[in-house]
Amino acid sequence: MSQKFNFANFFGMESDKPTNEDGKPLDNIVPLTRKDLVSDNNIVVFEPINYTDVDTIAQKLLEDSAVIIKLDKLDIKSAERMVDFLNGVLFAIHGTINRLDKNIFICSPKNFKVSK
Repeated sequence: MSQKFNFANFFGMESDKPTNEDGKPLDNIVPLTRKDLVSDNNIVVFEPINYTDVDTIAQKLLEDSAVIIKLDKLDIKSAERMVDFLNGVLFAIHGTINRLDKNIFICSPKNFKVSK
């Protein structure tokens, strides 16, 4: 019995190529989705009305979503506290915060790049 050596199977790198009824791979078909090209990056917009909304914003950052925050509806003290708290969250996850306008900020985790 002669069996063809499969290099990918030997090293545990079996491909996800589609097969026909006999189990033989169809070499002329390329899967449309590749994990290295699929991106789950999201941008969420928040307009908090009180400081307690910071928990929801921080959770989105921990889920690797970027967040745009409009602080127009907060008083100055609450807005400062929120930005300080989010700076701490972003420091912990290696993210960044950038000002877009007077009361608008974008907070982004490390997998996002914000260009000026």
